[in-house]
Amino acid sequence: MGSPHLGSHLVVAIIVAIIVVLCGAQSRAEIGELPTVPPPPPTARRSLGNARASNYRRPQTGPASSHCEYKDLLSNLHDRVGVLATLDEDQRNRLESIDKKINELVESNTARMESIKVQQLDFQKRLDSFEHIQRLSRNTLDELKGESDELRGPRLVREHSQKLRNQKRLRDLSRNTRAVPEAVPTDATGYPAGIFQRDPELAPAASTSRANTQDLQLDVPQRLDALATLLASTAINVQELQQNVSRIAQNTNIIQRRLHRKGQQGPWAHGYSVAPSQAPGPYYPAQPLATSCLQSYAATLGIIKLQLTPEAEPFYVPCEEDGWTIIMRRSNGKVNFERGWLEYREGFGNLADEFFIGLEKLHALTASTLHELRILLVDFEGNLREARYSTFAIGGEKEHYPLRLLGSFQNSEASAGDSLSYHAGAKFSTFDNDNDNCVQCNCALKHKGGWWYSNCATSNLHGQFTEINYAHAGEPGIFWDTFQGKDYSLHGVKMLIRPLVRDDARR
Repeated sequence: MGSPHLGSHLVVAIIVAIIVVLCGAQSRAEIGELPTVPPPPPTARRSLGNARASNYRRPQTGPASSHCEYKDLLSNLHDRVGVLATLDEDQRNRLESIDKKINELVESNTARMESIKVQQLDFQKRLDSFEHIQRLSRNTLDELKGESDELRGPRLVREHSQKLRNQKRLRDLSRNTRAVPEAVPTDATGYPAGIFQRDPELAPAASTSRANTQDLQLDVPQRLDALATLLASTAINVQELQQNVSRIAQNTNIIQRRLHRKGQQGPWAHGYSVAPSQAPGPYYPAQPLATSCLQSYAATLGIIKLQLTPEAEPFYVPCEEDGWTIIMRRSNGKVNFERGWLEYREGFGNLADEFFIGLEKLHALTASTLHELRILLVDFEGNLREARYSTFAIGGEKEHYPLRLLGSFQNSEASAGDSLSYHAGAKFSTFDNDNDNCVQCNCALKHKGGWWYSNCATSNLHGQFTEINYAHAGEPGIFWDTFQGKDYSLHGVKMLIRPLVRDDARR
């Protein structure tokens, strides 16, 4: 692209040359058109000399004044062309800046689309692998069932044969009654004759016993079925009892550990001591640390210690009811959230009050299993709203912890609206690590806190806490655009995550 100054100067030079040529031609024409005066007669030389002098002086005033006017015109033209060149340069700079921004936005959107495509392919591969494993498991079960049927026969046949064997055994037992000597005559009841004459009170009891024996022989199949049903229900109850006992043992372990910790701190703090002769308590084997707040024996309010894998370093998190893990909380402004990249990476604040868990721990949690996201918002009038998303995950530090996965917004009666989907795919930014896709601004400086900015924000929960003029705090405040707008700084916020599948939270 040629310089606009060069084109402007060329135009000026051409105009100046044309004007100079015109000026020279006109001057020569004026001089050439002067009237030729014949020689004066001798009697009138003086008067003619004066007239000639006046004739030669008169045409000289015309070209001089025209030359001044041309110089003024040239000066004005040069000034105007200079102004036009300056405007042209400014316009070109603006166009280049706009073109640069458009290119950066296109690159950013292309990167996001590529990331989304990679995620879709990853999910598709996982789904295919799950389906493949399911097919293999089903085939294996079918093969095992077929082999079992070949070895022992079909299940119904086995059950029927088992029932027949049990019935045969009971019949054999009922037939093997005590043998009666042949020399001893029997009466109609089947007992030795005359036995009841010695003791008449035994006759009714013997008749009843004989009738019960006959009833027993008749009801054997029904009783076998009842026994089989009872055995099956007993087996189910035993299994449930074993699970309950295991759960109770885990809870007892937790209680013992807590009592042990309190025993190490409490008695000495209050001047008490433990008797040396006291017998040691029962020994309980150490239980593995929980992997999330959702685990049954750890699903309680308070701060617990998590260990995502046996090799990972454990860390503490605050838990709420129903297995929710709190990853960020703000309520009073005691903790400043305008911090640098390293502090946002490691986390800061007090887990029992205001804090942020840290991007590295948040990445480890969301990478271990799929999580859902819940955000609670409170304004200064006490109105509570929530925003829930079906899935949530962030990337690692090499990618600048992008908001990699944000599922569909879950609407509810107390919904705060969706002000986070705009940030899906955006990288995390702080004032000392700007990744916000804004060419001429630093969104983290502008909004007083680190966040997933994308050419700035429709929400920022890490902004500056303010209690004065909170309704008009503006961009530096804690805001959620679809709840009270961008200018309103909220009183309290809380971000929570929870594993999607309960079994994923268990070892």
